[in-house]
Amino acid sequence: MPSTQSRIARPAACSPWVAISALVCLPVDAQENPVRPSLSLSAGYTGDLRRNTTGGLAVGDAYADSIDLGLVWVNDGLLGGTRMTANLSMMYLHGDDITGRLVGDLQGVNNLEAQDGWKLYESWVEFGFGDGASTLRTGVLDINAEFDVPETSALFLNSSFGIGPDLSQTGVRGPGCWPNTGLGMRLAGEWRGGLAWRVAAYDATPGTDDDDFTSVHVSRGDGALIAGELEYRSERIHKLAFGAWQYSASFEPLLAVPSTPQEHRGNRGFYAMIDASLGSVGRVDFDGALRAGTASDKFNAVDLYTGAVITATHLWESRPGDALGLGVARVRLGDSYRALRNSEGQPATAAETTFELVYRAELTPWLSLLPNVQFVDSPGADPGTGDSWVAGLRFEIAYEKSWALMARAQRKSPSFALGQ
Repeated sequence: MPSTQSRIARPAACSPWVAISALVCLPVDAQENPVRPSLSLSAGYTGDLRRNTTGGLAVGDAYADSIDLGLVWVNDGLLGGTRMTANLSMMYLHGDDITGRLVGDLQGVNNLEAQDGWKLYESWVEFGFGDGASTLRTGVLDINAEFDVPETSALFLNSSFGIGPDLSQTGVRGPGCWPNTGLGMRLAGEWRGGLAWRVAAYDATPGTDDDDFTSVHVSRGDGALIAGELEYRSERIHKLAFGAWQYSASFEPLLAVPSTPQEHRGNRGFYAMIDASLGSVGRVDFDGALRAGTASDKFNAVDLYTGAVITATHLWESRPGDALGLGVARVRLGDSYRALRNSEGQPATAAETTFELVYRAELTPWLSLLPNVQFVDSPGADPGTGDSWVAGLRFEIAYEKSWALMARAQRKSPSFALGQ
């Protein structure tokens, strides 16, 4: 059964991964419409240098980076009008841990941090039916690629502005999201008027204790993580969403008083977000987002998360791709977790709050710089740890190339040609 150790995982919803997928070419009968597949190649490198200037656990520097590779293959007209997309992505992660070594915060000031080594990120196949309004995706999946996905807050580098910490803290090693993904199946669809829905089931214990390249082991005893989300979009509203999740397995509750371990069900939570255009002042456009999420404090450290961001774009006519953002993220600790900390002689404050100021400068189509400053109030919810100021600079290098793969139907020996 899943472990009861409570922790706050810090997967990065907006991690700089780039998809990689397997290419499959299928023959086409001469009597049918030719299949017209496409191929996309992506590669990227992200480097992130941070310094904890004051407060926290210690003053010092940390550098983390990642290499991301990918291929995606799309084939229209397959199996009687069905669109098939195949994706296989991997990444190499390396670097220092500024959160655990220098700052000591709960939310993670750097969404790029992870264990060193090569990791399989995603490997899945998706089928789109009819006009593409309904899709089925299965394979190794990242729950945060489709659930609780940020829009405006994707600019920010603190982990809480990606997947909410109310969800990322859960499970044995966190839910199946960057960098520890797992097997899953997702069904999604769209209605008229900008409404969409999605439901999914994921491996409840993704990854391994040894942090292997990947893990596709599933166990009935481990159970599944079930998630659902409703979403609405309009001309002004980038995203209005409500989601819910629950583990099917039982967990041991957080208890301040030692007792005979007894597992219970009910490890669940909810989240809601609104992301919309706030208007313009001159040529500058403003967008904002608000997200709140809850988790059962019976099993988890954080029982409530709230986050808000505001961004400004088109600050200069000559640099339309640049953006400036200010965000605040706050986690509240549940009563059960605080009672447990007190019983262990490590009292905790009620909450931890982080403020982030970030600027994204697109220097070229393939190079971006992101200077960043964060202030962490009560790092780790520890009254003995001083407030922390963290300054950093991230740079992103990205390359992407796409081709149209033209299927040439022949009666005896089908072949495929690569065309621009």
